[in-house]
Amino acid sequence: MPKHRKLIMINRFSLSAMLLISTITTNCSKDSANSATTTATGSITIENVSDLATADMQTWSTTAASKMSSQTSNILAVSWNVGAQVKEGGFNRPFNTHAVTITSEQIETLMTKISSWLDTSCADDSTKTEELANFRNYITNGADASAHLVMCGVYRIVLMAFPSTMSADDRKSVVIHEFYHAFQQDLADEACGAKRDSSTNGKWLVEGATEYFTFIELYGATAGVSKLLEKALEAYNSDNDTAITGSSITHRAGAGIRYMIEKGWITESSILDGSFFHSCITESDYTDTNANIVTTKANWYKIEATNGVYGFTAAALGG
Repeated sequence: MPKHRKLIMINRFSLSAMLLISTITTNCSKDSANSATTTATGSITIENVSDLATADMQTWSTTAASKMSSQTSNILAVSWNVGAQVKEGGFNRPFNTHAVTITSEQIETLMTKISSWLDTSCADDSTKTEELANFRNYITNGADASAHLVMCGVYRIVLMAFPSTMSADDRKSVVIHEFYHAFQQDLADEACGAKRDSSTNGKWLVEGATEYFTFIELYGATAGVSKLLEKALEAYNSDNDTAITGSSITHRAGAGIRYMIEKGWITESSILDGSFFHSCITESDYTDTNANIVTTKANWYKIEATNGVYGFTAAALGG
């Protein structure tokens, strides 16, 4: 059992407000309309007291799962509403404090469901006690959580708090983004995680691939790439920082992923079916000793719009 839970978080968003508890547990199964071949042994359980329809969350998550080459994670997704931001920080993880808009009864219902799910996992008593206290703190005190936690082995928890001001597209984006993290298999590999924690590229490759998948799911293959590159260019123009790990890292890194796809250095299919994260190759094959990585970090931001469609400049692709 790992001594600490791996947190994958991009606290960009949060959700809002009709207060009905919903529970859905589904086995991840292959949708014949998808091109990927899926070996489905994991499960998805949704505990939702937000005003986002549980049926929508089920559809988005199981559709994404069906596109993985293999989905082995047992995932618990917990979602609730929060109100306006009260202050920055306030928690032991990098969440901000928002007004609490759910009832004490809903809080207790979520906590009971989380505790029961943890009882079925490989988490030891110490881990369960520690994390139940953390989760109670987040839910009770208005944390704007948007995070994925590896609890132990194949057991993952996705936390999603939705502010009332969050758009429908952003809510869907949060759900798909966090579930893709839960599908990234080598995030549960402690040895891989230790390497990734100290590497210069592992984290942006994880986030970039996740955002790339999310944009394709949201907008389709062509529009998704254009919109992602538009967001990456906006991030660069906001501060003229060429670092791929700068502000709005998910968009910058997503552009880096697209750049490598267009250069033929990674396959798009390995990103879209999750197989890029099966054996920790981000830490063995994509270090700064790889000239392609160096070139990617020097060119990810060289983006232009042609007739409203965003793509890399000729100079970037020639680099």
